[in-house]
Amino acid sequence: MKTVSAKSESRLYGKLTKKLEELDAGIRAPAGYTVGACIEEFLRDQISDLSEATQDNYRRLARKHITPYLGKIVLAELRVSDVLTWLRGRKEHLSSRTLRLVLHLLERAIRYAQVQDMVTRNVAELARKERRGRLKGARPGRVSKSMSLKEAVAVIKAAEGTRWYAYLVLSVATGIRTEEIRRLGWDHIDIDGEVAVMDVWTSVREDGETKTRWSRRSLELPRIAVRALRAHRAMQARWRLAAGEAWQEHGLVFSSKVGTELDRHNVLRGLRQVMGSAGLNAQEWTARELRHTFVSLLSDHGVGIEEISLLVGHDGTDTTERVYRRQLRPVRRSAAEAMEEILKEART
Repeated sequence: MKTVSAKSESRLYGKLTKKLEELDAGIRAPAGYTVGACIEEFLRDQISDLSEATQDNYRRLARKHITPYLGKIVLAELRVSDVLTWLRGRKEHLSSRTLRLVLHLLERAIRYAQVQDMVTRNVAELARKERRGRLKGARPGRVSKSMSLKEAVAVIKAAEGTRWYAYLVLSVATGIRTEEIRRLGWDHIDIDGEVAVMDVWTSVREDGETKTRWSRRSLELPRIAVRALRAHRAMQARWRLAAGEAWQEHGLVFSSKVGTELDRHNVLRGLRQVMGSAGLNAQEWTARELRHTFVSLLSDHGVGIEEISLLVGHDGTDTTERVYRRQLRPVRRSAAEAMEEILKEART
């Protein structure tokens, strides 16, 4: 039996009318079904197909930024104004990207409750539409950067003789994504032929696919990368002998010392140790910035954006310009320098 109570007759009739409307609509949420319970059901039932890292991130964000503030509110009584107040409070502590992500999580959780006839409307969706274009956090997102040629050379030299040397050389020399290089297999590269080639066809994403279909590409390897990979292959052979029966063969180019797949924490920790040895502030750098360095070095060397977009696996120059705009040499400046050289004879 459904019951309602209120401090005044008008509120009582309002609640009773709403309860009757919910019953007519087939809403069957248990009494006191809260936003927190909704979030936990969503995390339990709807994210199992995602990678472990993504699942952990979703749980952390939901339990840190949603449940403590909205969790005790009965879902059917959650209002758009409640969501907007919560967003304003979180805005001071989160970047724009994280703010959008936590709202998206809440919206998906309530949509899941709608599918189960637990609630009639999605107030998070209504709040997102009301706040469209204004979901900007107070904390700016972390801006990616690239190494200068001098810094890149120093890092590569600091890695010589270590397990990260080939990883760094290949990343800087080809612009391969961090999720692509971690899944790279020995059967994806040919370093013994006349022309050394690397096939970038897979990644560590849940489905094993690259980020987009344009990301599937074959790249010729420079000689420095070939030498680094040959040395790394010999090093890995020594690991295999030392590990004995503990070795787990996965055919990976970059693995642990027992053959298992590296995760992003292994990579970041190892790369930061090398960067620190090279004199850089290790905490300011991540693995993805090796790809930004690749774009920057090519652009400074005069390689056109069309060629760069193909090398990094983009479907066109728009994506390259948007993502790597800080690493691309300004067109106006390069055009002026080119015309200065072209018209030098006319000037003299």
